Amino acid sequence: MMKQLLSLLPVLFLASCATCWRGGDPLREVELQSLKAASADLHQAKNLKVYHGLAHPQRDAEYYQQQLKTVPNVAFAGFRFHKQPEPASAKLISNVVALYCDPQSHQALASPKTTCSGFHPDYALVWSNGDGQRVLQICYGCHEWKYFGPGGVLHTDINEPAYFDHLMNWLPPKP
Repeated sequence: MMKQLLSLLPVLFLASCATCWRGGDPLREVELQSLKAASADLHQAKNLKVYHGLAHPQRDAEYYQQQLKTVPNVAFAGFRFHKQPEPASAKLISNVVALYCDPQSHQALASPKTTCSGFHPDYALVWSNGDGQRVLQICYGCHEWKYFGPGGVLHTDINEPAYFDHLMNWLPPKP
């Protein structure tokens, strides 16, 4: 009996991962149109800044509460980030923007994601123009992009090559 239960562990583990980040589903037409609008907006952006998020408010609740009191921070689209932008070269920002604008770096959002402790962005690109502030959030825990702009919100998964081959190298995770 124990041997049979142990043989199920890998299957259960894979099933639990599948609920967090399924991936692989291409964007639907409505998402592709939203991405086109977001990409046009990003290509017009000036003075993009990169901000690093505070700790995860659910997964690292104590540390997050400590950071709120001790780390100068600012809110963008409902999440707290270090107030001081990250040092980021124009090339790095250009690379992230180009990656985001490439439809191949997106997949349809896989929901619900019950094992990720909830969406919480590790990084945000922030800029503004005459119409107000724009935000592109990147969540490493959920492998997701979330764009806030004039047309609303576009929330998609990041495909594996974009995530592992590019973002993790360009904007490495920080404690």
